[in-house]
Amino acid sequence: MSKPVAAAMVPVVALMMVLCACTMPARGGDDYTAFVYAGCSQGRYDPGSQYAADVDTALSSLANSAGFTAYANYTSPSPSGLEGVYQCRSDLPAAVCGVCVKSAVSKLASLCSAAAGAAVQLRACFARYGNDSFLGKQDTTVLFKKCGGGDGDDAGVAAMRDAALGALVAAGGGGGDGGSYRAGAAGYVQAMSQCVGDLGAKACTDCVSAAASQLKAGCGYASAAEVYLGKCYARFWSNAGGGGVPVGGGAGTGGGGVGGGAAGNGYAYGGFVPNTYGQHDESGKTLAIIIGLVAAVAIVIVFLSFLRRAGAVGGKMYTSMKPRVVHGIHLHVLLITSSPEPY
Repeated sequence: MSKPVAAAMVPVVALMMVLCACTMPARGGDDYTAFVYAGCSQGRYDPGSQYAADVDTALSSLANSAGFTAYANYTSPSPSGLEGVYQCRSDLPAAVCGVCVKSAVSKLASLCSAAAGAAVQLRACFARYGNDSFLGKQDTTVLFKKCGGGDGDDAGVAAMRDAALGALVAAGGGGGDGGSYRAGAAGYVQAMSQCVGDLGAKACTDCVSAAASQLKAGCGYASAAEVYLGKCYARFWSNAGGGGVPVGGGAGTGGGGVGGGAAGNGYAYGGFVPNTYGQHDESGKTLAIIIGLVAAVAIVIVFLSFLRRAGAVGGKMYTSMKPRVVHGIHLHVLLITSSPEPY
């Protein structure tokens, strides 16, 4: 390869390596800290008050505990009556729980600043605080529901879904020892559920049963769906034909269910539009286009260099940098031209 061409290729190849590294997907494929929904109370507290100090103490205590256990709660010793709780998916490692809860606490502080009560659900954990004495109390209010991947009138999938969800209800468990996580399967449909650890075994079963009923009644023949209630959530997905947990854009009741909270729960859910956590923005497409263009340029450079060395193309090589615009991003694309050698 000639030295001018080799020198021209160095920044191109370097750029390709940087872009590929930036777009490399994270290992594991599931974003455990992805945002699902949040709710804030209408009541507010004054910054600098005792209640504000209690909120800070509660959230710090929860965040510090999350690296060691999947569930913990906090009750303030002050007269404020403040309570706090978090629940991670009990089948995940403690390190994942710790990262998730810290992210949840951060979102509570940013989305519900100075709210007297608030709750946030991330992909793998739930966190809540308030002074409405919610610890140990059942809450089957539907907060968020999503159905996706409809397969038409596939009664077979529906039957397997019902059996898998039924296995969750029959699994038992509950309590704060991590047994509040349940898994079930039937055919190629899998299901899982998670209760908040302040529920006993029967209350957890009742909550999971209510969640299963919501999925059966509200998602038709969807091949994947999930529903979040006040004290538990449940999901199912089909492994046939690439089906999976709904991650946005699916058919059915996408994003429904964050309505008014139940009376007395202290929340005004609906203050935030739930993220569809699997939706992808246009940046991925733009980066793919950029990488494709850079790769094409590099291939052309190598090919022309090969032809020149083989004697198939005679003449001098000229390079120039000309601007191009792709999806609003200005690129300087390396253009290669040739002029004939004088005889």
